[in-house]
Amino acid sequence: MITNLFTYSSIPSADGTPIGYQQRGAGPGLIIVPGALSTSENYTRLASMLSDSFTVYIIERRGRGISGPQGSAYGMNKECEDVKALQEATGADYIFGHSFGGLVTLETASRYHSFKGIVLYEPGVSILDTPSWEWINVYEQALKDGQPRRAFTSFVQGAGHTPLSKMPKWLAGFILRMMIRGTHWQEIAALLVTNLNEHKETQKLHGTYARYQEINCPVLLLAGEKSPGFVPTTNQLLANTIRDAQCQIIAGLSHLSPENKEAPEAIAKEIIRFLA
Repeated sequence: MITNLFTYSSIPSADGTPIGYQQRGAGPGLIIVPGALSTSENYTRLASMLSDSFTVYIIERRGRGISGPQGSAYGMNKECEDVKALQEATGADYIFGHSFGGLVTLETASRYHSFKGIVLYEPGVSILDTPSWEWINVYEQALKDGQPRRAFTSFVQGAGHTPLSKMPKWLAGFILRMMIRGTHWQEIAALLVTNLNEHKETQKLHGTYARYQEINCPVLLLAGEKSPGFVPTTNQLLANTIRDAQCQIIAGLSHLSPENKEAPEAIAKEIIRFLA
């Protein structure tokens, strides 16, 4: 099926779960791995900007959209198997990962050593000492209690990417309710359980980044100028660990900049410069 110049297809992962993807463009293959609380649809603008230089494949990570469920045996291993299955099916040599998708990308690259070039935008790697993972417990309990808004507020504050992290919970919750409504909220609410499972994997992998020294291809680590200070610090620690890695900060951007509603133009430019 072709819609808006994107072709929708799917392939089976190692456990048989169907993994969907969108495809557009011509040239060397480039996989885009979306972040948490997002789907392949959130990266079509970035993919379109890259499609003159690459054949772009936006993977639909399991638990969302046109892919199968996370499943009872969900873990980072499943995420890596999904990316590997798409790479084997398409022959893509390059990969871009954003946020949690950046963590998936690093884990896949360290396990399979099958890419020729990697670009990451603020990968969701837990390296620095964190005050507490208590927000995950609050998040999970809020979902059990049927309070998705409370769960979402806990996540936003716990992730630490916005000034809302330093506000009282009631005020942060009020602001989020005013800012995110209607269809946008419905899309987020549908992924709250999926997001919980993914961040439990992030917690499990806390402090294990030394394994990324085994990655054997060039890596570009991007961050936005408007992101909090721990982001460039994390990127630099990763660059110091990975054999062939470099960091760059892009003026004017923030954590969600790779997505459609933000500002992916500068990111696309850096991906093309580094990989093509």
